[in-house]
Amino acid sequence: MNELLFNSGFTVGTLSVQSPLWLLAIPLALIPWFQDRRVRRFHPIAHARLMGPSPISMGGPLLSHAGWFLRSVAILLAIIALARPQIGSLPIDRSNEGIDIMLVIDTSGSMRARDFEVAGQRPDRLEVIKMVISEFISARPDDRIGMVVFGSGAYTQAPLTLDHEMLKEFLSQIEIGVVGDGTAVGDGLGAAVKRLKATPGKSRVVVLLTDGANNAGRIDPVAAANAAKAFGIRVHTIGVGSEGVVPIVQNGRVFHIRADIDEKTLRGISDVTGGIYYRATDSNALQNVYKDIDQLEKVRHKRNQRRRGRDVYAQFIAFAVALLLVEALWRLTPYRRLPV
Repeated sequence: MNELLFNSGFTVGTLSVQSPLWLLAIPLALIPWFQDRRVRRFHPIAHARLMGPSPISMGGPLLSHAGWFLRSVAILLAIIALARPQIGSLPIDRSNEGIDIMLVIDTSGSMRARDFEVAGQRPDRLEVIKMVISEFISARPDDRIGMVVFGSGAYTQAPLTLDHEMLKEFLSQIEIGVVGDGTAVGDGLGAAVKRLKATPGKSRVVVLLTDGANNAGRIDPVAAANAAKAFGIRVHTIGVGSEGVVPIVQNGRVFHIRADIDEKTLRGISDVTGGIYYRATDSNALQNVYKDIDQLEKVRHKRNQRRRGRDVYAQFIAFAVALLLVEALWRLTPYRRLPV
């Protein structure tokens, strides 16, 4: 109830107040003035004695009121701070659309292969994939996106989130072999389905990327695909890696491996769930795949989003404290009145 009462903001120009009911306390800023009036009314002789002759004939009477005035302004600033003022980007409600997407990424040992070229360099497959996925995430600001990584097993690297900067930070931390050197495609897809099945949205998508065939884990890929279909989850699969023998670097040594992508299984997963199977044999093809998925998976449902401004309550509190310090120094001057 309190949250409803104190969090219905309003906006004036570029200034917005997030908890406006605190402004009802503004009359409390007059308390020092009433206290000053009470002192003058009930202690007139003491008041006159304390006032005495003014060292500055014209400034004395005016400065003698500074105490209650400074306290009043300090209280007023504190009340405004409680109301959470913001400036800059105005807090507005707007209607955005988005879907829920789980990215499933192979981190098996074969991802060390260096068959992709980027700007004249040959990073391993995982580094290229991370760069492309980062661009994909940036292109979909209205979607909740999460990540699952798999090798010999699978785990959730990041749950569904709208905080895409945090998501990209988690993406950058993914390493080859973190879940073993095997390729548990079924476990990776199963973990993604488990995450998506409980979400309320009607539009839920998995983008599964692997460079090998299922050779580990406890869940059969076809069984995981049928589970995805049962929950209305569409799965797009990507077989990544060039044809034939490719170089792989491990512990400073160069080996050569042959591509072993089970395209039949990947295509079957996509067909069962209403998705599409893609094959990316180089970095440009991989970028085009994610661009195609980006165009294919357009908005499905609406959500409300708030764009917040910059909080400035700390500045109001700082000014209030500064005024109280000035008022404390003022009490040491000849212009002070009775303490209240």
